[in-house]
Amino acid sequence: MNFQCSSYCTGESYSLQAISEFFTNKEVVHKIYSKDVLHLDQYFVEGGRGGDVFIYSYGCIVFWGFDMSGEEKFLEQISEFLQGPLATNIVDKCDYVIASQEDNSFIDTERDRIILDDGDPYLKLSFSYGLSQSVKLSVFEESVEKTIEENREIPNKLMATGKIPLSRRELAKKIGFLFAERNFVNLNSNILDTPDFFWKRPRYEPYYEMSIKFMDIKQRIEVLNDRLSVIHELYEIISTELQHLHSSRLEWIIIFLILAEVVLVVLRDILHLI
Repeated sequence: MNFQCSSYCTGESYSLQAISEFFTNKEVVHKIYSKDVLHLDQYFVEGGRGGDVFIYSYGCIVFWGFDMSGEEKFLEQISEFLQGPLATNIVDKCDYVIASQEDNSFIDTERDRIILDDGDPYLKLSFSYGLSQSVKLSVFEESVEKTIEENREIPNKLMATGKIPLSRRELAKKIGFLFAERNFVNLNSNILDTPDFFWKRPRYEPYYEMSIKFMDIKQRIEVLNDRLSVIHELYEIISTELQHLHSSRLEWIIIFLILAEVVLVVLRDILHLI
C-alpha cells in the first residue's frame, strides 16, 4: 500500500522547546533529536489520517502517512510557534511503501517512491533530513532568483547609458538589500550541512545521502552559489556607481568653492580700486 510523504517549509524557524511544552501539556509522547528536530510518533489529528511527524527548527516539517486534511490541521495547530512565516508554503510530495525487504531501504527514483524495509523511525528521520533540506533550499533559490530578476536591468542600463538612473538614496537601498540577501543565504547555509544526528548514528547516514542525491541538493547548491556570485557582481556594480556619484558630488563642491573664492578675490580687488 502506498502512503504519502510530504515536506513543507513554512517559515524561518520553529521554537522546538515551545512545541515540546505544548505537546507535553497535551500528554503527547514526543522526542527531540540533536536539538534541531522534534519527532511525533504515530500522531493522529482529529478528522484526518496521521502518522509520523518531524518538525525541524529551521522552519520545515516532514509528514509520513498523513492525508492533506491532517497536514493542514497540524500546521495550523503549531502555527503560533513559527517565526517568519512564508507568504506561501514550499511543499514537495512523494510516495512511500513499507516492504518486507531485510535491510534494503532505498529510493525508487523512476517511480518517485521511498521504499522502507520496516517502520524504524530512524529510517524516516534519516530520509526526512534530506527532504526538509530540499524544501528549505527551495526558499533560498526562490529568494535569490527573485532578487536577480528585480535587478536584471541594472547592468543593461549601465551598458546603454554609462550610469544607473537612480538617486544615491535608491542606490544605497539597493546595496543594503543585496547585501542582506547574500547574508541571508550565507548565514543559513549551515542548515544544508550533514546533520549532527549522524555523528552518533553513522549507519543511518547512507539513507540521508540517498535523500540528498534524490533531491539533487549538491547540484542545486552549486547553482545557488553561482547565482550568489551574480548578486555579488551586482553589488560591486552598484557600489562602484555609488562611489562615482559621491566622487562627482565632491568634485562639484570643490568647483563651487574655487569659483566662490575667485569671486571673493575679484570683489576684494574691485573694492580696493574704489
